[in-house]
Amino acid sequence: MPAGAEQTFTGRISDSMCGASHRASPSTSLGAGALTDRQCLLACIGALAKYVLVDRNDRVLPIANQDAMGLPLYAGRPVKLTGEWKGDAIFVTRVEAIPAHLHIGHVMTNWRDTPGARGFLPVAVDEARVAVLHARLAVNSTSLDDIKLHAGHVLNALDPAVERAGPGAGYGVRKAAAGALQHLDFAARAEGATINITTQAAQVSSSLSNVLQWVDQAVAAAQRIRAATDTASAAGAAADLAALMQRINDEGLQDAQTRMGLMLKAEGLLGAPR
Repeated sequence: MPAGAEQTFTGRISDSMCGASHRASPSTSLGAGALTDRQCLLACIGALAKYVLVDRNDRVLPIANQDAMGLPLYAGRPVKLTGEWKGDAIFVTRVEAIPAHLHIGHVMTNWRDTPGARGFLPVAVDEARVAVLHARLAVNSTSLDDIKLHAGHVLNALDPAVERAGPGAGYGVRKAAAGALQHLDFAARAEGATINITTQAAQVSSSLSNVLQWVDQAVAAAQRIRAATDTASAAGAAADLAALMQRINDEGLQDAQTRMGLMLKAEGLLGAPR
């Protein structure tokens, strides 16, 4: 292993007791089979094992500075380490998720400009929930003014650039779904993308593309309501709007969320701290 210059190392954070496999670890009284890899790893660290990096060839590479920031956070997960090879170990200067997992995180857990800095998809789901509620209220309304009021609320939750006032979070289904679709594509193309990621990403991308088409149709239906001059025509458009919102929620976003959950589980990211 060349020494001196800073370089990157990819692999999975493990521990010196288990090395490349946690299946046969005697480190806890429960036995390895009762623990996830991450739980086993942290139990071994508690028993004075050391953090190591297991590379793609299952070589176990020691880590010189055990206090490097990020090692506990990424324990048991694929990572990219930046550092220098010193003696017989890596001196780590930076620990980060592999690029594919980083973009999955943007879809599901965190992004800088979303409400609460959450992932794009959960934001889209929450905004859609508001839109579904007000689409139903529009259907159940009997006056033209009330139908128009709730149509405006649906528009706000779908795209606050179209209607600024309303009960949505100010981000909108359209922007959140588009962000999720973009970063899912980044994940599928990024370093470290597995067959699991590319396979599930194709299905989720299809669902999100449908969502964006249905959002366009829902916005058009809501605009028809706002332009209506009689209750009957507004009520007909409200029924169309409610049906579209149900598709956006059930066939689009909920399906995407279910498949992303399967992706996270297969990648060992389900419930992982970030």
